[in-house]
Amino acid sequence: MKSKWHGLIIFMSCILIVLITHAYMFIITPSAPKRPLMIEIKPGTSAREISQKLEDEEIITSSTMFMATAVITGKVTRLQAGTYVFEGKHYPLDIILILFRGRTLRYRITIPEGSTVYDIGAIVAETGLLSKQEFIESAKDPETTEFFGIDAPSMEGFLYPDTYYLAPHMTSLEIMAKMVNRFHEVCPRNFVNRASELGMSFPEVITLASIIQKEAVSSKEKPIISSVFHNRLKHHMPLQSDPTAVYGIDGFRRKILPEDIRKDTPYNTYKCRGLPPGPICNPDVNSIRAALWPARTNYLFFVSKGNGYHHFSRTFEEHSRAIQIGNAPGK
Repeated sequence: MKSKWHGLIIFMSCILIVLITHAYMFIITPSAPKRPLMIEIKPGTSAREISQKLEDEEIITSSTMFMATAVITGKVTRLQAGTYVFEGKHYPLDIILILFRGRTLRYRITIPEGSTVYDIGAIVAETGLLSKQEFIESAKDPETTEFFGIDAPSMEGFLYPDTYYLAPHMTSLEIMAKMVNRFHEVCPRNFVNRASELGMSFPEVITLASIIQKEAVSSKEKPIISSVFHNRLKHHMPLQSDPTAVYGIDGFRRKILPEDIRKDTPYNTYKCRGLPPGPICNPDVNSIRAALWPARTNYLFFVSKGNGYHHFSRTFEEHSRAIQIGNAPGK
C-alpha cells in the first residue's frame, strides 16, 4: 500500500514539475504575430474571451497559461476594453500590463497642438522606446496609412495632439494607434458628413485644418482664417500660406523668410494652387471644426498685427495698406 501511495506521489510530483516548467517557459518566452495586428476588445468581454482572442491571433501561445498568469498577477478582472495594436515581440506579462493599463503605464508624453510627425518623433524618442527616425519612417510608410485606413501621404494630421501613456516595449504602430483612436474620438460622424456638404474629402478638411492651426495664434480667429482660405479656394486663388512652404524641414524654428516661400515643393501653396498633398501638422479639434464651419465673410487676405492677431481685408488695396501699417508679409 505504501508503495502504491509512493508511486502516486512521484507521479503527481512529475506532473507538477512539468506544469511549473511549462508555465515558466511560457512567461519567459516572447511571442510575435506574423504581421501587425489591430485587436478590438469590446466592453464586457471576459478575460477568458480576451485570452482566446489573443491566442487565435497568435499574439500569445496559450490562452490557458495567459489566463493563469493573469489570475496569479491579480489582473484577470481588470483587463481593459479598447483597440490595441500588437507588433513585434512581447512577453506575456507585457501584454497583461498593456491590457491592464492604469497604474502600470510607464511613459507619459504630451503632444502640443500643431506638432508635426518630426516633433512627435522627437518626443517619443525621449522615452527610449524607439528612435526619432524609426517613428518618422513608420509614420511616412504607405503600409502604415493603409493599416489605419487613412487616405493621405503619411500619418501627418491624424496623430491627435494630446497626453498619452505608453507601456514598455511599445512599437511605433502601437503608439500611433493611441493617437489615431483619440483622433476618431474627437471627430464625430457629423464631421465627415459636414465635409461632404462642403464638397471636400475628410483628409482635405484635415489638410486645411492643419494650415489654420499653423496660421492662427488665437482660437477665436480660426473660423475667420478658415473663411479666408475657403474664399480663396472658391476664387481659385493660391492659398499663399507661409507654413506650407517650409513643411518637411525637420527642426525648422526660425522666422519664415522671402526665400523660403520661393521653395519649389508640392506643399508650397505659393507655388501650387489648391490644397497641398496632405496635412502640414497635427491640428486640434478647434482647427478641424473651423475648417468645417468657417465664419461667413468676404475676406480674401489677412496680415499679422504682431500681437497674435490679424487684420483681415476684402480687397488687395486694403490688404496692401494693412501690410504697410504692420510692416509684415500677408496672405
